[in-house]
Amino acid sequence: MTWQAYHTVWALIVFGWIGNYMVRMAFSPLLEAVRTEFGLSHAEAGFVFSVFFYGYLAMQVPAGLLGDRFGRKRVLVTGILTVAAGALLTGLASTLLVLGLARLLTGLAQGMYFANDRPIVAAATPPERLAMGQGVSFSGLGLGTALGLVVGGLLGEVMPWRRVFMVLILFPLVSAVLIGRFVPEPSGSGREGGGRASSEPAGGAERPTLRVARAATEPGAALVFRSRTLWLLGLAGMAPIWTQWLIGTWGPALFAEVGVAHVGQALYASLLGVAALPGLLVVGTVSDRLRRKGLERQLVFMGAILSLAILVALTGLAVQLRGPTWLLAVLVFATSFFVWGAWAPAQAIVAELFPRRVLGLAFGLLNATAFIASLLAPPITGWIKDATGSFAGGCYLAAVVGLLGVPLALAARPAPGR
Repeated sequence: MTWQAYHTVWALIVFGWIGNYMVRMAFSPLLEAVRTEFGLSHAEAGFVFSVFFYGYLAMQVPAGLLGDRFGRKRVLVTGILTVAAGALLTGLASTLLVLGLARLLTGLAQGMYFANDRPIVAAATPPERLAMGQGVSFSGLGLGTALGLVVGGLLGEVMPWRRVFMVLILFPLVSAVLIGRFVPEPSGSGREGGGRASSEPAGGAERPTLRVARAATEPGAALVFRSRTLWLLGLAGMAPIWTQWLIGTWGPALFAEVGVAHVGQALYASLLGVAALPGLLVVGTVSDRLRRKGLERQLVFMGAILSLAILVALTGLAVQLRGPTWLLAVLVFATSFFVWGAWAPAQAIVAELFPRRVLGLAFGLLNATAFIASLLAPPITGWIKDATGSFAGGCYLAAVVGLLGVPLALAARPAPGR
């Protein structure tokens, strides 16, 4: 396959996500050192981890509006540079208050990424590759997760936890330069839908011309906030986000509970990130192929959520029974496969549903709704650990959240103007 311009966009967006997630996820294998230094319980440590998400969630909708108004690449690069500033402040934090503020700033900065990179990818990608484009470019989260967990854990063995963040500053700085130089700013003209020709019906599309007609006349914010489909996607998306941040926060501790030594904990927990690329590629490809055959993408989204719910319950059982390490590793990888894969069809639905002029706001609202789960999963899972002495109960709760997401995902069927 010949290298195309949109491949360059995908690659640089991936690298941007890697830098962001290395800064975000390195905190996980270092959390035990932070907890010990400040004398925190598991629930309190989970809250310190989740402070990041208060900033991240709060920035989703404003970042989309800012990108729609001032240019998505400009907001994107500004956010990445602020991530570097947040990492610097984390490395300089001498008190728990300053550490919390540093995490909050980092969350605000990283919250500027999703609502602006998704429309950039949608604008650059041919419509027949839309789910794959969203999936491949989203794989940087997984790669950054894996690298953040492994590199953070390894560096934490040889240097103080604060110094780790000083090292990681390099990655967002480089990605900001490359994206600023080589990623084009998408046109703000009201091209209908997110793909290059999303006004053209794909196999099984539901009367897209009606959506286009409404999009041309309805105010942008109203078009987004009145979308039943978007709200359902966001609410259903809380299921994979809950499981993602259960593993993302407490993954090393899960493996510690079954007897894995310290360095190995981060290596095994990095399977959360390793699963991202295959999950997004496979589920995205399946979504695109079934779409061409007339089947709706929300069916794939629902199937991914149901699969992760079953698998995270089995993960809890393996932890409870102190199963072999290899089995827990397989279950974490399989669960993570569907945690990531669920987003390829969901993001493709959004890219097809809205005109380009409001895609930033639409993606921002989707992420803001789903990431409510990230505020809850780390501290609640930590509280269950404090109360029961095991992370198994937290896995069972994640499975319940997943099952609640299944009917919401099934109901997220795009309809004209919805």
